[in-house]
Parts: sequence; C-alpha cells; structure tokens
Amino acid sequence: MRRLKIFLFCLAALLLLGGLASYLRPLPEVEPVVYSKSVLPQSQVELPWPTYGQAAVGARGHGVLATRGEQKAVPIASITKVITALAVLDHRPLAEGQDGPDITLGASDTQLFEDYFARGGSVVKVAEGEKLSQLQALEAMLIPSGNNIADSLARWAFGSVDGYVKYANDMLIEMGLTKTQVADASGFSPGSVSSAEELVKIGERALSNPVIAKIVSQKSASLPVAGEVTNVNWLLGQDGVVGIKTGNTDEAGGCFLFAADREIDGQTIKLIGAILGAPTRNQAISDSQLIIQKTDSGFEKRTLVKAGEAVGQYQAPWGTSALAIIQEDISALVWKESPAEVESRLSEVKVESAKSTPTGTVTVVIGTQQLKGKAVLAQELSGPSFYWRILGRILD
Repeated sequence: MRRLKIFLFCLAALLLLGGLASYLRPLPEVEPVVYSKSVLPQSQVELPWPTYGQAAVGARGHGVLATRGEQKAVPIASITKVITALAVLDHRPLAEGQDGPDITLGASDTQLFEDYFARGGSVVKVAEGEKLSQLQALEAMLIPSGNNIADSLARWAFGSVDGYVKYANDMLIEMGLTKTQVADASGFSPGSVSSAEELVKIGERALSNPVIAKIVSQKSASLPVAGEVTNVNWLLGQDGVVGIKTGNTDEAGGCFLFAADREIDGQTIKLIGAILGAPTRNQAISDSQLIIQKTDSGFEKRTLVKAGEAVGQYQAPWGTSALAIIQEDISALVWKESPAEVESRLSEVKVESAKSTPTGTVTVVIGTQQLKGKAVLAQELSGPSFYWRILGRILD
C-alpha cells in the first residue's frame, strides 16, 4: 500500500511538472495561409487602327498596351537611327548638356553624302574638314534624318559600320528583342527590321536617355555646313507629341515611331507607339494622331484592392484565427484591358499580436507596374486557453 502511494505521488508530481513545463513552453509563431487573387480587365478598348501593316501602342511604366496586325519583323527604314543613337550613347556616353568630342569629317564622309544622294536617300550636307560635335552628329542623324551622318557616326564610334552592326545587334539581344536586328546604321537597308511592338520598347528605352529625348523633341538644329535643318516629324508639339522618329523607303513604306505626353485624370502619361507599312510617311504620321487622341479613353482610375480586403489568414493550432487585410486602398491609373495579379508576402506572427499589427506587404502587378501596400491583422490573434496549454500540447 505504501508503495502504491509513493507511485501515485511520483506520478502526480511528474504530471504536475510536465503540465507546468508544457504551460511554460513558448508558444509557436503562427504561419499564414496566403490568398491569391486575379483582377480581370473591366472593358475593351477600341482604337482607330490603320488597316495596313502593323501598329502598337504602349506607355511608360505600363508596357505595350495594344497591337494591331501580325507582329513580325519588317523593314523599319530610318527608325533604325534610334537604335544607332542608343548604341553610340551606350558605347560613348554623353551627359545632358554636354557637346561631347569633335568628329572631323574627311573625304570618305563627303563620299557618303554623294552615294546616298545618288540613291535618293535623305542626306545632310557636309564638307571635308568640317567638325561636328558628337551632339551635333546625333542631331544631324535624328532631326533631318541624315543617312550619311548615321554612317559617319557609326564609323567614328565603332571603327566601321560592321563594328557598329555587331555591337547594336548584341545590345538588342540583351534587351530581349527577338524580332529586331540591324544591317546598317541608317535604315536604308531593308535588312534593318523590327516589329511595331518591339519598337514601342525601343522607343521607351530611347526616351529614358535625356540626350535622345531632347534631340527628338527639337523642331530644328543648326549645323556648321548644312545650316538650319528641320525635323521631318511635323507632328511635334501637337497633341502632346514629343518625338521620336519617322522613316520611309520603298521596302518599308511609311513608318513612324511616336511619343506623346497626355494629361489623363491629373497624371502625365507618356504614350509610345509605332506604325509600320503605311502607303506614305505622312499617312503614318496622320494615322498616329488619331491613335494618340483616342488612347486617352483607354485609361481609367481603378481601385485594384480595397482597404479591409483579406489577403491571408492565420489559423492557430488551438482554434483561434485572424485575417490579414490590406491597410489602405491600392488604386492606380491603369489601361482598361490590363489584368492584374495580387501577390502577398506575409510573415509569421506572434501569439496575442494586437489588431493592426503589420504582417507583410501586398503587391499588385499590372502591366509593368508594381503597386505596393501594407497588410495588417484585422483582429487580435488570441492565445490558447489554460487547458490547451497543458493538455493540448501533451495530447499533441
């Protein structure tokens, strides 16, 4: 009997100590269950697309918004000069406000003028011994679209046009462009090709360079021998147009890579678009104006995630739970046809975390935009009862 009492006493002591140890053990942090969500487009956008060739329109920070026609590689004529400018400035950077080094033109440069002139290409008059700064050479190439200057600039920067072609094509591959390649610096060759969709991306890249952005926005420039030269892009300054390059050859037809700053719902949206394969260059420019004017109606201010919307849940082993919610609305000016994905990154939380405790971030991905907000607890995550802390863990 005495042994039984001792046994029962020891058993009770062990249970007491076990229960006490169980009670005093730190509670685990609670892992989240993350919700996923897709926001579908609200409506379709009808744009006045041309019936010929191919076209595309996009916006800085939004990516390519819409396209028309088969997006295949076709000749792009003098739009190639935008790629030339990108490659030259990538290889020989020029800060905004600087003229850069002088380029002394020789007999081979005057011969380029004669050759392009004889073939009906666009040219800028030059003279042997003339000095053009790097900036002036870029202006002469991009504003009056001098084919001869494109070749002279490529030779100066890369040693030869072939050297330029290799550098530029490597650059285009690094940009992830699969339908764009150059065969020359001027675009006079039909082997310099792209698609309207990829030209939108090239245009956005070019306009992010302040030197190019300033040049293509100029209506004219003054050169040592040629004098005052005017921009072929006659749409500059109308409907917010700020650039960027026209093109026209027999193989390419009329081409236009354009950009315009549009005021929409109190925000400035930089539209970038391209039209390829028009009957004439002027037709491409005219048709772009219709697209620019109509594109405004394709944007809308939309609340993508509303404050208080659940983005996840914390479920404790003892049965209590708490929602993770978005703290504030996530709203943006968006393209009506663009779907959105809501991605949440939630962390573990401690037991008895109070209401409004930060739990992570919510990211809405729409186009190339990433909009972020904060997630918090919708209510306190209550701790377990006294009995669960002892018995729940023992039984567990």
